[in-house]
Amino acid sequence: MTSIDLNRWQRLAPMALLFLIINGGANFIRENLYVFAGAGVGFAFLDRLGLREFVLGGLVALLAAVLIAAVYHRRFRFRIEGDAIRVRRGLIENKDLRIRFARVQNVGLSQPVYFRPFGLVRFTLETPGAETTEVALPGISRELAQALRDHIARASGGVDVAVQEAGESADAESAPGNGSLLHEPGGLRLFTHGLVSNQVWLIAGVAAWLSGSMWDRIEQWIDSIGVSLIVQRVLELGWAGAFGLLLGLVILVFVLSGVISLIRFHGFSLRDHGDRFRAVGGALNRREQTLRREKLTGLTLYQTALGRLLGQWYLVGKQASSKEIEVDPSAPQFLIPGLRRGDLGLVQRLLPGFDLPEHFRPISRRFRTFFWTRLSAGALVLTGLVAWQQPQQKLWVAAGLGVLLLVLWLVHRSWRCWGWHLDNGVCWVQQGLFGLRRDAFELTLVQQAIVVRTPYFRRHGLASVRLILPHGQVTIPFIALDDAVALANRAIFAAETAAAHRV
Repeated sequence: MTSIDLNRWQRLAPMALLFLIINGGANFIRENLYVFAGAGVGFAFLDRLGLREFVLGGLVALLAAVLIAAVYHRRFRFRIEGDAIRVRRGLIENKDLRIRFARVQNVGLSQPVYFRPFGLVRFTLETPGAETTEVALPGISRELAQALRDHIARASGGVDVAVQEAGESADAESAPGNGSLLHEPGGLRLFTHGLVSNQVWLIAGVAAWLSGSMWDRIEQWIDSIGVSLIVQRVLELGWAGAFGLLLGLVILVFVLSGVISLIRFHGFSLRDHGDRFRAVGGALNRREQTLRREKLTGLTLYQTALGRLLGQWYLVGKQASSKEIEVDPSAPQFLIPGLRRGDLGLVQRLLPGFDLPEHFRPISRRFRTFFWTRLSAGALVLTGLVAWQQPQQKLWVAAGLGVLLLVLWLVHRSWRCWGWHLDNGVCWVQQGLFGLRRDAFELTLVQQAIVVRTPYFRRHGLASVRLILPHGQVTIPFIALDDAVALANRAIFAAETAAAHRV
């Protein structure tokens, strides 16, 4: 690869201007979609515009987008300064950002399909505590991006990762220096990941919202293509037809989720480069994430309800976040899809000493008793009032009691899933309902340990432990007071006597 002087000011590629315009317009529409789609008001307004007004408005919007993107593109520049990267950018006000390589926890390269003909990529850097991507270079050459990535790896004490010579394929995973292969799920596992992940419910929710907002237009479209006649014929079959139609829609949503997952993670592979991990995958948007091992603050294993039936898991590597609660789901995650039971040894490869426990210590039965008594008392009082005031509504009373029994069973399921395990300074916390979630972290990373005792807890010798970690907080509820105090003390002692803190 031709030597690139990273100490000189570098600019975005000229073609990046076009992508800035397109991405800026797409982001504007996405952020203001509710204005156009909410209750169909926006679309109704557009219908009242004439062709001339619509064209003139579009030209004004296009000119504004071109002007904004041109100014942003002209002012954008970056370079390496010693042990840091410096970025200057801005539109109305100029911003000067300097980030030391030691703070970088995740290096990302992504190449959407429309970048490939021009050999461009999007380069990103993430640091601990940042709510969004700290540095994003939205259109630079692949050679420059690889030079930046490798320079950061060397400067932060790591080995040279995946150096590509001129003319070599950037995706040649078998090339020397590309690290040892840890995980490479096939297409079937990636498709199954789409079926078992919670992405299914997101797709169903978006589809329901869009159909509710634009029902009139959807109805006109269905009539125009003749589908309404087919639906009417199916519904004439009664309950069987309605059930078949609903089942078809459910299958369609699941298949769509599987296809989206297959496109998103196409060709996924995870490799170990010693001091860092590199994940590559994607069909339309080829993404590469490089995560430093020392910046990995914990792991979470997920297994949804359908995943338990199909025996499939997925894993998320946790990193420092600025939020005290769970990591923002919209933020980029180091996600590893398509894990089977035999692949769970990957946890040990990612973080040595993190043995997946076979058994978890259960929480107190008082968890179940606490919620059972309160839910039952409130529901029985409400049911009694309804039966007294409306004695003829026996069916509704019976339905209410049935719902109560269902809720009590769900509380029992939740209690059975809760558990925790502590071994050699590594803590595991399990929770769930129909699916399972297992969080793992080292006690040396605990930033704050809180023992919570309510009047109910004091009466029964119980407590809850809340542990604040760099990537969020983990709570273990309804455990014995002695266990809670011992766990909090061990966490504080481990953190205070740790030789070094990774974040």
